[in-house]
Amino acid sequence: MPRKAQPRIIRPSGIEQSANEKYFYWYCNVSKIKAFADKKRFADIVKKYGSEEKLFKTYVLRPVQKYLDAGFSQESIREIVSKHNGKLPKLNSISKSIKTPAKKEQKQNINESSVNVEKVKIYPWTGNPDYFRCSPSNIAPIEDASKYTCLYPPKYLDEDCRDCPIYDRCLCKLKFSTEDWKKPNKRTEVKITPINPFGD
Repeated sequence: MPRKAQPRIIRPSGIEQSANEKYFYWYCNVSKIKAFADKKRFADIVKKYGSEEKLFKTYVLRPVQKYLDAGFSQESIREIVSKHNGKLPKLNSISKSIKTPAKKEQKQNINESSVNVEKVKIYPWTGNPDYFRCSPSNIAPIEDASKYTCLYPPKYLDEDCRDCPIYDRCLCKLKFSTEDWKKPNKRTEVKITPINPFGD
């Protein structure tokens, strides 16, 4: 009597396990050939990859890796597997006629991708952060600049030059003196005149 296949449980990582937890199953990410291991070997493989998730997402069979190193593309490897009933023959048994199209296919993909790449314009300032930097201009001293105009109008208009950062060096004719601060300010003085609604 043939043995019944046990149902499999899918773990959170995506790896399948037998109901009795004796065997574990997953796929090669390039060839899609199913791999399996008993509990002890599975623990060693997971330790090597770091986690079940990494094993599930990055696992590549050794024979498949040899094909990749020899220049076969992922598509050509899958095609070889499908032609050989889900198995990958030894690399030496594959004829050059199968290997060559894969390399041509890769070169064609590279050529096609290079056609679609836009050329980046290079300007005189490309890679030169100091291109637009200029030398500092000579600014007139505060004393000379403030002879004919107020350099901080908000301080003059709102605060009568109080707390002006250049007050000591300012030579503006409009400048408020410390004596002016003691006098009542007529500009900001508000007079309130009561209005009698009854006209008395």
